[in-house]
Amino acid sequence: MLERKILTSNPKTQDPYPLSSHSFSSDSEVWNVFRQGNESAFIFIYETYFDVLYAYGYSIIPDSHTIKDALQDLFVELRERRAYLGATDSIKFYLFTCLKRRLFRDLSKWQGSRESLDTLPGDFLFTLSHESQLIDKQLSTEKISQLNEAISKLTQRQREIIYYSFFEGFTYRQIREIMGMESEQSVRNLMYKAIRELRKLI
Repeated sequence: MLERKILTSNPKTQDPYPLSSHSFSSDSEVWNVFRQGNESAFIFIYETYFDVLYAYGYSIIPDSHTIKDALQDLFVELRERRAYLGATDSIKFYLFTCLKRRLFRDLSKWQGSRESLDTLPGDFLFTLSHESQLIDKQLSTEKISQLNEAISKLTQRQREIIYYSFFEGFTYRQIREIMGMESEQSVRNLMYKAIRELRKLI
């Protein structure tokens, strides 16, 4: 089991306080505490973001084994290199970018292609449900199915930007970075086209 492999390995710095004793007020705080060697902060980050990272990775490469291996390597590397990591005010965005780069790097080794964040190797498919942040809780199952069908008909880039903006709540600046786009205006233009197409399809 992936969680057991990561969380039971011997960390270099033992945290004398249990996870429940920590109360983190911001991403910056928990990240800084983690970089200082606090093991509870590492566990907090792992347990908070593993599932959403898995879902995100699976939308890029729909292979469970590949994504689990990538996440295993990512969290092990984060723990080992924590003292050298930069600061961040959004842990989720930081981890998303790290995972995407890792998946692209691995694919480039297999396929002999150049690593780039601007072109995904797959179709970037994802499915919305009543639990999704994007979904109005009052929508019927039929309406959600219609929305999922409409999203599946968008281009890959349009699906990706809808996911980042509405599903994950990333800013235009973050979307520009993670999608490798030239400017925030380019992000706005693509977002406009994606929403316009959705409205046509629904």
